Amino acid sequence: MKNRKRAAAAGVLLVATALAGCAEAPAPAETSSVEARPVRGFEAAACNLGEQFDQDAMVKRARYDSPAASEYDLERYGPMIANNSCSDAQIIKWQELRRELGESDTICRVVYYDDVFSSRTYPIGCAVPVMVVTDASR
Repeated sequence: MKNRKRAAAAGVLLVATALAGCAEAPAPAETSSVEARPVRGFEAAACNLGEQFDQDAMVKRARYDSPAASEYDLERYGPMIANNSCSDAQIIKWQELRRELGESDTICRVVYYDDVFSSRTYPIGCAVPVMVVTDASR
């Protein structure tokens, strides 16, 4: 009985696959930028955080370049977004430089969810790395 059900299911799958090959390609579905993101294409972008020496004030300053983020992400998470290529250490170092000069250290890195069922990537929040020092053994 199980073999008949498996054979029937395989036959239906074979027919559906054959019919799908003959059908016209469906028109691309319209999606808003809020619903889903294409796969993160900006991960290869260099880190947009760094440091530079200010000759006038004779101090080291935190450098911030425009992020490789969409307008949607900037509107949702704020104007200070680190590229996904920035490591936690780079973000923490940038924040320390900003704090030393009394500047705002607010920044985050967009976190994404890869939905394997719909083959889409969605932004689910913005994370900030935090250095935690404890006396616990490693």
